[in-house]
Amino acid sequence: MALFRRQRIFAPRKDGRFDVRLVAEAKQGILALAEELEELQSTDRPETRRLFPTAYPDDPERDAGYQVFAKDQLIDKRREAVDIIRRTADAEVLTAEELGSWMGVLNDLRLVLGTMLDVSEDEDEIDVAGEDAESKLLYHYLGELVHGMVQALTTSLPEPEPEVEPDPEPGTEP
Repeated sequence: MALFRRQRIFAPRKDGRFDVRLVAEAKQGILALAEELEELQSTDRPETRRLFPTAYPDDPERDAGYQVFAKDQLIDKRREAVDIIRRTADAEVLTAEELGSWMGVLNDLRLVLGTMLDVSEDEDEIDVAGEDAESKLLYHYLGELVHGMVQALTTSLPEPEPEVEPDPEPGTEP
């Protein structure tokens, strides 16, 4: 049944890098969305709330201090990831670090889009009909891409070392 096997969009290579099998239009679309995220994250719009989760829900004052400290760092990290996408948008091969940056940005895009669509963690399926159909399909597509990246990254991990039983103490039974 290999004839019907779905080709991976992100496939690990023997040299530790990853093949990217996306059409140019999809790559340019990802870049455009990443640049929108870069601009959006610097606003206080409600759809960005999942990008900056509350660290201290029971202590608003402490959480405000955390947000002041952490928000700039999170924004800078996302900008760096978007810069990586800018540099590699046309690449057919990515390093693990580059693929990780892509994955982080796409996951952040899903968080924003999911907030806009009011998607909850409990929903297994999303109704792709109605006025938000295009956004819901994009949300689903981004999820498929992130899933593919996770699969590629995890299948490239080395096999764990087998656990070795310690030798029994002399004079004891095994």
